[in-house]
Amino acid sequence: MFRGSDHTAADMRRCLVPFRTGVAIVIVLIAACLSATSARAQANPPPAPLTDLSFHNFFSAGWNEPFARRQRTNGAPDLTLLRVQGNLLLRAARTDYSFEKATDTSSRERTQFVSQLVEYSFNRRLMLAALANYQWILDKDGDSRRGVSYGGFARLQLVDLPQMSYAFNIRAVAPREGIGETQTPLGFALAGWHDLTPFSLPRVGLYWHVQEETYLGPHAPGARQNQLTYGLDLAKTWTSPNSTFGNLTTFLENYARTELDGKNEGQSYLTLTPGIRFNYHRRHAFIAGVDFPVTDPKPFERVYRFSYIFSF
Repeated sequence: MFRGSDHTAADMRRCLVPFRTGVAIVIVLIAACLSATSARAQANPPPAPLTDLSFHNFFSAGWNEPFARRQRTNGAPDLTLLRVQGNLLLRAARTDYSFEKATDTSSRERTQFVSQLVEYSFNRRLMLAALANYQWILDKDGDSRRGVSYGGFARLQLVDLPQMSYAFNIRAVAPREGIGETQTPLGFALAGWHDLTPFSLPRVGLYWHVQEETYLGPHAPGARQNQLTYGLDLAKTWTSPNSTFGNLTTFLENYARTELDGKNEGQSYLTLTPGIRFNYHRRHAFIAGVDFPVTDPKPFERVYRFSYIFSF
């Protein structure tokens, strides 16, 4: 009886040997993984929090800091949309396409427009951009006109805080002589963004801009020389930035312009643009929207807009 018990205990001890060996191997592997993770964390520490940029430290902060975008994972993301002026610095290449359907009373049948833009930020305060565009106009009588133009702009980051961002834009574009343009528009714009999450509107962003445009160069009598454009947009983000279709956002843009002189002095035009935007694997962004004119006389029937942005 006792001899059988000794055999049973010995058998149990022999069975526990591989189990204990397996447990020891698992413990060693876990320790190795933890050590490797710790080593990687030490080799690649998380980025330091970005300095808050404001009017107060405009000359002392941001100019000597490498370009970096503030990550806003909990609140509304700061994005570029279709018509409102940008308020953030980027390193990106952007392609815009629009198809305008004319009104029944217009001499035009349709207008197509393609623009290529490259934006490069040198630090957290200054961004420069170069652009080229092509416009094709088809008239109802069958005639067509084409024009190419080049231009550029500079953007200064005035404020970059966790829940707001302001920028100042200076922009100039050469006339498209192929379609009869003779003047160069020079624009000065103040643009901003606010996160409305603290106001019980989770992941909702408010965008705005005010821009004064002056047209330089020869012009016909009574032609517009100055105009004011302004926008007020709301955007709601539905997905996280890390999902396949990251920061899926629906938005409504309110864009208006008022002619300050010329034969239509004081005339204002208001357009509503509902749209959607999403990122694909972070670097690729797609935007689409449709312009609906609100005020009379209507300058067009509809404008369909599509944009692609590659961030580098």
